[in-house]
This record gives sequence, structure tokens and C-alpha cells, in this order.
Amino acid sequence: MAESEEISASDLTDSQRYWIQYSRQQCLNLPSGSVTGFEWKDYCPKVFRLIQELENISNEYYMMLICSDETLRKVSSSVRAGNMFLLSKDNRFVIRTLRKSEVRVLLEMLPDYYNHLRKFRNTVLNKLYGAHVVKPVGGAKVYFVVVANIFKSDLLMHRCYDLKGSLQGRKVEKMRFREKILHKESDLDFLFYLEPLVRHRLLKQIKYDCAFLEAAGVMDYSLMLGLHVKGSPQGLLDAGRSRSAGSQGSVDSSSSTDSSRMSCDLLSRSELYSHRSSASSFRDSIDMGSELSFGDQWLPNSSNNSSFGEEMSARGVHVPKNGTANISSEESPKSRECYDVLLYFGIVDFFQNYSVIKRIEHAYKSLQFDRKMIAAVNPKAYSSRFQEFISDIFKADDTPSLPTELTNGCR
Repeated sequence: MAESEEISASDLTDSQRYWIQYSRQQCLNLPSGSVTGFEWKDYCPKVFRLIQELENISNEYYMMLICSDETLRKVSSSVRAGNMFLLSKDNRFVIRTLRKSEVRVLLEMLPDYYNHLRKFRNTVLNKLYGAHVVKPVGGAKVYFVVVANIFKSDLLMHRCYDLKGSLQGRKVEKMRFREKILHKESDLDFLFYLEPLVRHRLLKQIKYDCAFLEAAGVMDYSLMLGLHVKGSPQGLLDAGRSRSAGSQGSVDSSSSTDSSRMSCDLLSRSELYSHRSSASSFRDSIDMGSELSFGDQWLPNSSNNSSFGEEMSARGVHVPKNGTANISSEESPKSRECYDVLLYFGIVDFFQNYSVIKRIEHAYKSLQFDRKMIAAVNPKAYSSRFQEFISDIFKADDTPSLPTELTNGCR
């Protein structure tokens, strides 16, 4: 089995090169002026194949999707590293262009990353399935990584967030992933209440994941989080399904508009699920020393294959738009709203080390902001702040029902 295989030093330096040339028949179906020849390189193919096997992904299937004509054309036409996302045709993979320095960081951490995946099968870290470079004839090399699509679901994501835990020194422009705006901390207007044991194990797993990233000298990662509200108006769901079925997505630095934002007022209030055991009963039934995972007997709609961040049930409480601060005491309890939600999330973009450029950025921004709150801080400080931020937005639902001051706004 893949889980028993070890990787050698040669596996970490190995690479495979290919030359991809379209046939004359294929060229007839391409737009005029299209590049028809590409140099392709796979980094550490054996290691990534083992990671694919951990996730029950066939390498042949993977290569068939990633080496498609559409991927080659769009990736090779990327102007700036990190400026484009592509979705595979099956919606399972995300292809993202990287800088060469980021690929170097990825490859340096790869053996420890592989061992981390083997040890923690429910890791919150985004899965990495391959690192490649493609060079069209007469063009420049383009480096890219293939990762798991955190938002792979037939459900509409009503809100999507890219959260680093820092409100200072981040660019104010919004990014787009396909048709969805990726909101930032300043737009976060929900707190999420989880079963106490789920929260405990989730935060414990994130602690292990952040310890790994800290040891690797990595910072500037974020939590990508998608929110689906159960029982939302059918029109909203239909609108999501009617969007383009194309596989391309991109990062757009244009600011969001009121019409592109999902107002919480438009979401229908759903009933809170009631199929939950008391805290004492499920603590007694699960071995705390076992692998970190869900307790399937009290998670609605869960299966034995559930992992953290995959269709995770929670109660989302709508709060004033003051980041992750406590709910304002000035707001009337009756004006608060809570929803039965499904969460999709993972830690992404862990390809940046604390380089000289980041150190200079830290020194410069420290003159303008609190040096502990700016985005560019050393890996240890970044890890600590990130975990504190996650703990603030994922709250423990310690009782069978929310506190009275919160439930007054629920329907």
C-alpha cells in the first residue's frame, strides 16, 4: 500500500520531461496562431503519485485531466504567477500558477508534507497533487501546482472567504475564484458554533498543521472558507447552477459591488438541527487518544469518509461587520440571525517562506501598523496569530441550544 512506502533522496530530486506536440489533425481544431508544441516537466513524480494514491486518485486519470489542450493553452498564456486559477473538468482539482521561488519552497517541504499527510489523514492542509512547469515553443516557463478543490460541491457557496487573521497591511482589493468574490477579514460577519468535541479536535488538528508549517519556515497562508446556508431560496441555488460550466477561474483585483455581495437578509432562516447528543455522552463514547476525526454518530449528514472542512455542519450566527470581534453589546439580540450552515474550508497557499523580501516588508509596515498585526511576520508569530484567529471564529456550542440572547434572533 502507498501508506507503507517510503521516499528516498533520489525521489526528491527526480523529474520527468516530455515534449508535447499537437498532431496535424489537432492543429486544425485550434484557433489561428495557437502554439502547438510544449515542453512539460513533472517535479518529484513518485512522491506526488504516492500522495494521489492516499486520496484514491489514479495517476493516469490525473494526467489526462491536467494535460488537456485547454489546460496547456490557458496555463501557458498566464501573464503573472499566481494570477490565474483553473478548475479541472471534473471540478476536483484546482490548477494555480506559482513563482519559481514558491515551487522551491513546496519541493523543500514535500517529504515532510507527505509524512504529515500519512500521519494526519484529516489534516486541514490543502492536498497537493502535483507540481509542473510548461514552456510553449518560443515562450517563457510557467510553473504551477495542482491542489484539491476545497469548494467541490453541487451546493452553492453563498459566501467565500480568504482569511489570514490579519486586518492590517492586507490589500483592500477583492479576489475572485471563478464567479465568487473571496471576502477578507473585514467582511467576515459570521461566527460558527460547533459541537464542543468537533471544535476541540478541529483546533487540535489545526495546531498540528500550523506546527508543521512553522517548522517548514512558511507563513502567509490562509484559511479558505465557503459557506452554504441550508434551506436558502431556490432562486439563489438556481442562479449558482446556471453559471458558466467552463473550467477557467481567475484572480480579479476589482473591488466588489453591492450587487455582487450576498446579503444575509436574502438568506432564508432555517431551523436549527436537533439531532445532537449531550456533551457528556459523546465524550464518553470516543477515545480522545485516537486519530483526530469526527464523531459520526452525532454529525448530521456525515459519513465514515468525512474530513474536517468537507461539508461540515455548524450554526452560523450573523454578527455586525466588525471582523472577529465579540458581538456588539449595542446591537439588539432580536436583530441577530442564525442559520443552519455547511462549511467547506482548508488551509491554502503555504508556499511563502520568511524571505528577505518579507523581512523588509515587515520592517516597512511596522512603521505604519502594529507589528504584531501586520500580515508579514515570522512563521512562529504567524502560526500563533492564525490559530488564535481560527479559535475566535469557531465557537463551542456548549449546550443543547444556543444562549438565550442568540436564539432570540433564530427562526
